[in-house]
Amino acid sequence: MPLSDEEIQKLLTLPSRRRGAAKKGPDTSIRDYQTWFKLATKMIDEDTRELLRCENEDCQDPRGSGIVVAMVNEKYMCRYCFLSGWLNDTTTT
Repeated sequence: MPLSDEEIQKLLTLPSRRRGAAKKGPDTSIRDYQTWFKLATKMIDEDTRELLRCENEDCQDPRGSGIVVAMVNEKYMCRYCFLSGWLNDTTTT
């Protein structure tokens, strides 16, 4: 049995219920492997279809450039730069 217009309006006026708190990403000030694997990593920019690279000029990746990167502190960084503490607020690197 479909709802009447009155029933629909009554349901729309009810306050919405939130189902738990919004999920935040992991705490990136903790620079360990467990935190890295919790991050959303990418290889390709979905908009431009170009390969993403680590934005650290002094990239620590021994392969030459970071292929898999994650967005941390508004910059793309590879796992090596993440673990070395690049752009970590708690360090001076």
